[in-house]
Amino acid sequence: MNYDVIINAKDKTGGALRGITKGISAITAAATVATGAIGALILRNAGLVKEMSNQARVAGVSASEFQKLAFAAKTVGIEQDKLSDILKDVNDKVGDFMQTGAGPMADFFENIAPKVGLTADMFKNLSGPDALQLYVDGLEKANLSQADMTFYMEALASDLTGLLPLLQNGGRGFATLSQQAMDMGLILDDISTRSVVQLSNSFDTFKSIMTSVGNNITAGVAPQLQGVIDYLSDLAIKY
Repeated sequence: MNYDVIINAKDKTGGALRGITKGISAITAAATVATGAIGALILRNAGLVKEMSNQARVAGVSASEFQKLAFAAKTVGIEQDKLSDILKDVNDKVGDFMQTGAGPMADFFENIAPKVGLTADMFKNLSGPDALQLYVDGLEKANLSQADMTFYMEALASDLTGLLPLLQNGGRGFATLSQQAMDMGLILDDISTRSVVQLSNSFDTFKSIMTSVGNNITAGVAPQLQGVIDYLSDLAIKY
């Protein structure tokens, strides 16, 4: 038995494994500090707040306002991602009419608005929720049938009819439930939202850095480890 060969193989294997272990230990230690000190639950919630903030931006409202609207919308089966899409569509349709005089809002201004005293100027510079409320107020004043009400609602945004119970009577449902959410302490203010989003972004950056470090360590020891594997394979064939 050639003990020198075995000892040499052992030394090479140990060196490669020590390099890998050292790199992995560094990554594990850093990840443990981050996730252990901050807490997995906090990081998960931070991710949810970031998602909510993105949806609010798409909807064209502040994060705090979007939370109140989302709380109310959920009572009629509209989740916050769908609410974001609805408000985005409202903004798009109103903007389209203001720019071109065309689109679904054209029917409203031709058939409904003149009867209830509404003009295009009244919709200028309104947020999505305010424009939507004014739109629904006009439809209600026109005393439309349920079928016609549904037609005009769905023309503005898909599934918008689902929000009608909250928009009726001047948006009383939205107002009542929004205040309830505030009273229950469920609404994160805009400053706190930005702080949490920053935390989520920082952690995402940290994860990217750790992934890059791990990849670099692996790339660094790969040739050495490959040499060990080749050496042991040759050794196994010889003996």
